[in-house]
Amino acid sequence: LGQELARLETNQAEADLRSARTGIGAARAALQRLAAEEERARAVLATAEREVARTQSLFEAGAQTAQQRDESTDRLRVARADLDRVLAQRSEATRGIDVAASGAEQRHVTMLRASLLAPFDGLVTRRLREPGDTVAVGSTVLRIVDTERVVVRASVDETVLPELAEDQLGTITFSRGGSAVRGRVSKIAWEADRQTHEVQVELVPETVDRRLAIGQRADVRIALVTKADALRVPLSAIQRDDAGAFVFVDRGGRIAFARPTFGISGPDLVEVTGALAEGDALLSPIALGGTLPAGRRWKVAEE
Repeated sequence: LGQELARLETNQAEADLRSARTGIGAARAALQRLAAEEERARAVLATAEREVARTQSLFEAGAQTAQQRDESTDRLRVARADLDRVLAQRSEATRGIDVAASGAEQRHVTMLRASLLAPFDGLVTRRLREPGDTVAVGSTVLRIVDTERVVVRASVDETVLPELAEDQLGTITFSRGGSAVRGRVSKIAWEADRQTHEVQVELVPETVDRRLAIGQRADVRIALVTKADALRVPLSAIQRDDAGAFVFVDRGGRIAFARPTFGISGPDLVEVTGALAEGDALLSPIALGGTLPAGRRWKVAEE
C-alpha cells in the first residue's frame, strides 16, 4: 500500500506551475499599483468635494460666478469617475489573483498526482502501458490483484432485485464437482443491463482454500428466501408432461400420479405446498427420463 508504481513525466507540468506562479506575482504587483492609484484618487475626490463646498458658499454670497461653481462641480464628477475606474480595476486584479492562484493550485495537484501509488497490498499482474507512452486521464496503466480478498461477480435477473439485499447468504462453486463455499452479498449494482435485463451482484466468499484466477467462472446461488419446517422433495424426482409437473408416489403399494404445488426452490430441493404429505414415499424409474405405469404394484430394484 502506497508504494510508487509509476511516475508521469512532469517537465511540462513544472513549466506550467512556474508560469502560473509568475502570473500570481504580476497580479499582486498590479494590485499594489492600483492601491496607490486608489489612494491618490480618493485624495483628489476629497479635494474636489471641499472645492465644491467652498465655491457653493461663495456663489451664494455673490463672490463666485455660476461658471466657476459649475467647473468645480465638473471636477468633482471627474474625480468620482476616476475613483470608480480605479476600484473596478482593483476588483478585476483581485479576481485575477484568484484565477492565477487556482491555476497554480491545479498544476501543483498535477505535480503531486504524477506518482501512481499502489491503492492496496497486492500483485501487479499486467502492465498496459510502456515507458514513454502517452496516457490520458482515466487510462489504465497497471492491473493489480488483491491476493488477500476475492470478489465474485454474478449476473441475476432483474425481477429478483426486490428480494436482494446486502449481507445475504449464498454459495459459490468454483469448479465442476467441487465443494460449495459460503459467501455473502457485498454489493448490488444500481443499473441493469438494457439488453440482458440482468443486475450484477458481488459476493465475498468466507473462506478460499484453493488458488483462483481472475476471470475464472463460478456457479453462484443466493438464498433470497428461507423457510423453516418446509416439506421438501428432491428436484430429481419431479417430472413434466403436457399438463405440468408431477411425481410418482406410493398409494397403498401401487404407483400413482401426484401433481403437487411448489413453493420456494433450492439447488437440490423444492418446497411442496400441496398434494403431498409428510411420510409419502416418492418413486423414481430406474432409467433416467423413464416412466412408471400408474396403478401397477412397485418394488425396489435390485442392484
